[in-house]
Amino acid sequence: MWAINIGCALAGMSLAAMSLAGPSPRSGFLMGGDVSEIPQVEDGGGHYFYKGRQEDPFLIMKKAGWNFVRFRVWNAPKDGYCDKARTLALARRAKAQGLAISLDFHYSDWWADPGKQYKPAAWKDLSFDDLTKALYDYTRDVVSAMVAQGTRPVMVQIGNEIVNGLLWPDGRVDSNSPDQWKHLAALLNAGIRAVHDAEGNVRIKTMIHLDRGGDNARSVWWFDHIDAEHVPFDLIGQSYYPFWHGPIDKMEANLTDLAKRYKKDIYIVETAYPWKVDTSEGPRVYSGAGLQSGYPPTPEGQAAFLEKLISILHGLPGGHGKGLLYWAPTWIPYGGKHGDYNNMATFDGEGRALPAVDVLGSKR
Repeated sequence: MWAINIGCALAGMSLAAMSLAGPSPRSGFLMGGDVSEIPQVEDGGGHYFYKGRQEDPFLIMKKAGWNFVRFRVWNAPKDGYCDKARTLALARRAKAQGLAISLDFHYSDWWADPGKQYKPAAWKDLSFDDLTKALYDYTRDVVSAMVAQGTRPVMVQIGNEIVNGLLWPDGRVDSNSPDQWKHLAALLNAGIRAVHDAEGNVRIKTMIHLDRGGDNARSVWWFDHIDAEHVPFDLIGQSYYPFWHGPIDKMEANLTDLAKRYKKDIYIVETAYPWKVDTSEGPRVYSGAGLQSGYPPTPEGQAAFLEKLISILHGLPGGHGKGLLYWAPTWIPYGGKHGDYNNMATFDGEGRALPAVDVLGSKR
């Protein structure tokens, strides 16, 4: 996720031309969201509703036709959410509804993103060799626990939005310095090796995740360096928020080029769009700037925006567009407090499913 302090934390066709009946997900195409906030919402008294009925959120996902969820993993978060134990518990709930699972290792005790990639406190003073081993051991431990309880992830992200590297300063990249890229490659290789050592007899794919959805030059610069270091990752993940990453056509051009250039499957692993403009007092992730032409901040506009992204992914060269994850679709207000994400989730302020919930599945 982007650089925010939150406590847990376009050119396009008109709505009249965009049918919410849209194309159903093709075979093997994964759609859903990063739903890591659910335990915090539930502990705060939040509830979810689908077609007028209160339901377990994972059951709602199943009913709406989702087939994919992601969970972020923090090493030792101060409030306990998103740690190994809670991630395992969430994975069991997802598995019970038949949802594929992705893990997103931040390798931090809190948010990691392009603006901050802080080491876990327990790793702060380690030498580079010991830091590399710690990353390997931690990754293998979490993935092994997932496999052992029968919730094998289909993919694992080695870091979150790592365009500037991870585990700063050791794994930082902000230049063409060969030493920087060798250090980053060593850390990524350790994480990838750990996933495969823990996977058992069914392969788990590994993903590199950047936040450059609309930035082809930076994306190519980055992946060319990683290719030169022979890092053996499987999948490309990109974040795409139009109000930060530019218009839809820039994103489409970037992903099209990446598919042709690297011949790897591609996912939009974070995206979001407002269903309203939040003018209430209090902190918020997004306040209304940078909307895309043809996609107003309404429930229908949010749904149409997602339909457009799904259509673009379906059309990538070589069939390399493989899925989409909405970021924090279930992060609704709870405990009577203003929510930072009131206007961006796919449920309204009362927890009622918006049309985007169905767009992220096949029940449309």
